[in-house]
Amino acid sequence: MAHEQDLTAGDGAAAVGSGSPGDFDLPSGTSAAAAAPEASPEARPTTESGSPAVGPIRLADGLGLASVGLGAPMLISPQRFLDAIGIEPGGQANAITIGVGVRELAATGTINVMRHRRIGAWSRVGGDLMDLTLLGRAYQTRRTDVTRLATAAGFVAAILAADLYAAIALSRAEGTHIDDGSSSSGAGVQHDTGGSSARVRTAITVLAPEDEVRRAFQGFAWSAFDPATVEAAGELRFGPAPGDRGTEVHLDHDPGVRGGPAGALVAKLSGRSPDQAINDELRRFKSLVETGVEVRSDKTPEGPSALRQMVQQPAQPVGGDG
Repeated sequence: MAHEQDLTAGDGAAAVGSGSPGDFDLPSGTSAAAAAPEASPEARPTTESGSPAVGPIRLADGLGLASVGLGAPMLISPQRFLDAIGIEPGGQANAITIGVGVRELAATGTINVMRHRRIGAWSRVGGDLMDLTLLGRAYQTRRTDVTRLATAAGFVAAILAADLYAAIALSRAEGTHIDDGSSSSGAGVQHDTGGSSARVRTAITVLAPEDEVRRAFQGFAWSAFDPATVEAAGELRFGPAPGDRGTEVHLDHDPGVRGGPAGALVAKLSGRSPDQAINDELRRFKSLVETGVEVRSDKTPEGPSALRQMVQQPAQPVGGDG
């Protein structure tokens, strides 16, 4: 059963768009309305060459998952793994194999869990080059089957080619400015990539007039930042959405995080990173302004929560005879 908290924010316009996290992962200067779910694949932004501006995401994710298949056998039984690729197991060779297995699982975490695909792809390229070097040394000192060892080297070379392609394509895509339409208030704005790992560069489209959105934004109970402060610093912008579809809210704010990169990683994995809290509150704000109420479930009575998503469990029936 859902609970509703009555918070009037204007005329209670009908909700439009999606409240999913994907609505908020847009760089500053990108039209949120232009990224609406109903857009066809042909309408998605592309680079000047016509390739997808986001890069080979599926390939990168696939390579990240492949790291599990490569790393798990190395950790479970390094001796059998070495024997399978034609290398004499034992001693230092076993230790190196375990280290490579740990590196492969770390690549999966970087690409598929943390979603740092470009960084993960380049780390895989470096790992592939190291693997080829290790196989070359093993050929000279510990080979037991030349055919199997040569096959393993060929496989690593093929993986290297795929990793290198993904890394280069992702790097090019990240550096490409996407033109989101001349009618958008964010068109032509070149964003930078500085700041900490908790920096929030996002945008939402709210189906309401700009003055109404501004008033509601100032009156909303933000916990992660002060709206007046971020607007005075130029980190918050309002503007009309293309096609008379409401108001775009662009936020480029770096709340910072204690402990540097290590602290940011711990906060991200625990669902307590400042950028996660801001995105949660943006979802609630959009819902309140567009509908006048915030829908909450029994499972998450506090509303959208990145922390709850980290530990959520499958739904269970309530009541009944069995």
